[in-house]
Amino acid sequence: MALQSFLYSRPPSAGRAVTPAAVLFEAASKVETITIRASRIATAHLHHAGMVTALAALGVLALAVMGYGILQPEAYGVCVFIAACALVGGAARQQGADARLKKAEQMLSVRDSALHGAGGVVLRWELLNGDLTWIGPLPNVLQGTAGLAPRNFRDLRPYLHPDDSLYNSVAQALKTSARQATWLIRLKDGENGWKAFHLRGEITSEKKSGEPIFCGVLIPAETPIAMQSEAHDIVSRLTAIVESLPISFAIWDRQQRLVLCNRKFRQIYGVAGVAALPGTSFEELQEQARETIFQRPPEFSGPAGRFHLRDKQLSDGTWLQIGEYWTGDGTMVSIGTDITMSKLNERRVFEREQQMRATVADFEMSRRQLEIQTRQLRELAESYNDEKIRAEAANQAKSEFLANVSHELRTPLNAIIGFSEMMCDGVFGPIANAKYASYVSDINASGRYLLEMINDILDMSKIEAGRVTLSPEWVTLGSLFTECLKVVHPAALERNVQLLQGGNPQVSVFGDKRAIKQVLINLLANAVKFTMPGGKVMLRAYRYRGSVRIAITDTGVGIAKHDLGRLGKPFEQVENQLTKGHKGTGLGLAISRSLVEMHGGKLDIKSRVGEGTTVTCILPVNEEKDLAQEAA
Repeated sequence: MALQSFLYSRPPSAGRAVTPAAVLFEAASKVETITIRASRIATAHLHHAGMVTALAALGVLALAVMGYGILQPEAYGVCVFIAACALVGGAARQQGADARLKKAEQMLSVRDSALHGAGGVVLRWELLNGDLTWIGPLPNVLQGTAGLAPRNFRDLRPYLHPDDSLYNSVAQALKTSARQATWLIRLKDGENGWKAFHLRGEITSEKKSGEPIFCGVLIPAETPIAMQSEAHDIVSRLTAIVESLPISFAIWDRQQRLVLCNRKFRQIYGVAGVAALPGTSFEELQEQARETIFQRPPEFSGPAGRFHLRDKQLSDGTWLQIGEYWTGDGTMVSIGTDITMSKLNERRVFEREQQMRATVADFEMSRRQLEIQTRQLRELAESYNDEKIRAEAANQAKSEFLANVSHELRTPLNAIIGFSEMMCDGVFGPIANAKYASYVSDINASGRYLLEMINDILDMSKIEAGRVTLSPEWVTLGSLFTECLKVVHPAALERNVQLLQGGNPQVSVFGDKRAIKQVLINLLANAVKFTMPGGKVMLRAYRYRGSVRIAITDTGVGIAKHDLGRLGKPFEQVENQLTKGHKGTGLGLAISRSLVEMHGGKLDIKSRVGEGTTVTCILPVNEEKDLAQEAA
């Protein structure tokens, strides 16, 4: 308590300025003085006690000798023995006290040496009120505190790093009742920024008040030995990293001597490890290398911070991208990166680019050709439209011309046919000359043939002009077949061709009776015409797959397969050796096909040369209402 009272309440010395730092250092020095003084006081007390005992024994002997007291003879020996023992014991205790004092002085010296060597201080921190007590070279820890030491934690706070929560760490330690504590903090280091320290110690309680206090030491986080060891480790690790890099790495000094190179450098240029030692000149290294060393030191030093890139190709085809960097002391760092794959890719890209350009040029040429062709097609389309218009106009003119001519021809033909019939029948008397009778018969036959041809031309013209109107009705095919067979019967009888009827005569179809009759007569007439004498022509009707089919089959000469496509076109006739001599315009089948298609059906022709032909009219089975709408 005397030491505490001295540290915290001793008045300042008179005659000099007193600062908290001065008081603190004076207190630290007084600790040593008090310790030595206490040892000396203890030694003095022990020596004083022994001397008192010796003097008491000698005083008793002196009194006895002077006659002030009578002692037994044994008492004289006891007094002498006591005095001798007291003197000897006092001397021994004096020697022990001196030894302990010397040891205490040595311990204090060791403490001072340890604090100075570690660059740390001892700290006593009263955690409740924040008072601080420092022992040791505080200016080595807190820069700028030679005249003012922090006496409270709030005075220490400006020296702490803003991110270090020392007060929160203390609060956490108190909350968990931890006694031993180690905290890493950063303190201001003058103009150098911040310096790391370890604050290590123990949290205890004041004996009388029970308030928590922290007693410990504040030492730098890294001692010079640790820093040297760590620096050595860092250099070793960096060397290992450089050695294992997949790039060629070399450092040259300003005297063009090698400072460092890695395994990739030696491998690329074919240099042995014993030849690539630090301090080797470039000339010596080049003599030992199998390849020309492109990562060579420059003849002249570049400016500090300069960086230069260049590409070089080795003799084995390997490409290197060499980067050179100059430092401030003239040292050059050279880095070589293998860019062979990049160069190959660049070549492939260049070749592909050339191909793409050629392709684009081809596309451009094709585009121009397409533009030319498009323009030509447009011109052809315009020309086609013009020709189509002219053709339609010509076809219209042809139809009108044929219709007009046919109409004009029918009047005289009717007169020719009528008068020739009268002459043949001898209405006004017989013809005397038989030759005249023959001529009249030929005139009548020719007139009839010419009339039929004109009628076909007129019908075809009407169909092409769209002037044919259907009048649909329900037609029973049995009765219609009878009428048609009667019409062609004279021609069949004349050629000795047998006409037969089959199928279902009760089948009905909804259509234009006159048009269907015209189709059947045209087809039956063609069948009779191209059937050899003794042959047969069969007419039959039946239902098949939702349609009404009228089939006309003959045993005639047949039609070749390559000629079937020509049938049904106006004025088209298929001739062979067997069909020569048969008159006709080639309009009958074309008219029949057009009339069937107007009913929503189609004409199917199957034929074999020498066996016969089958022409089938396929008509849809429509409702009456639908057919009426189609006809309209």
